[in-house]
Amino acid sequence: MPKEEILHSFFVPKLCNLCEHSPCAQVCPVGATFDSPDGAVLVDPKYCIGCGFCIQACPYGCRFLNPATHTAEKCTLCYHRITRGLKPACVEVCPTQTRIFGDLMNPVPDDPLQNFFKNNRVQALKPHLGTEPRVVYAGMDKEVS
Repeated sequence: MPKEEILHSFFVPKLCNLCEHSPCAQVCPVGATFDSPDGAVLVDPKYCIGCGFCIQACPYGCRFLNPATHTAEKCTLCYHRITRGLKPACVEVCPTQTRIFGDLMNPVPDDPLQNFFKNNRVQALKPHLGTEPRVVYAGMDKEVS
C-alpha cells in the first residue's frame, strides 16, 4: 500500500519584495524605477515610458502595466503611509494579523517584528537570485516558483 502523502499549501502575495539589488531598477532605461534612500523600490510615473522591461525583470511577478496610464506599477507597501510613520494598509487591516511590518535597522523595545524573527524560521523567496529581498516569509518548507 502506498504511503499517504501530506499536501501543504500556502498563499504567497504578489507584493514587491523590496530587493536590495532590484533587477527592475537595473533594467529601467529612463530611471523611472529607483531605490529610495530608505530601501523602498518605487516608480516615478512621470518618467516611465511603459516599455515593460521592469515587468519582465521582476522575479517575483509583482509588476504590471496600468492599462489607463500605460506606465509600470507595483505595490509600494503604502510608501505614502510608512513615510508618515503608519503601517501599510494591508498590515493594518489584516484580520489574522499574518502580516508584520517594521524597521529591522531600528528595532524598538518589544517590537513584534523582532519577536517574530526570534521565534520563527523565515526565508526570502528565490534567494539564489541574489536580489536580497527585504520581505521574508515564515512557514515555507520548500522553494516557491
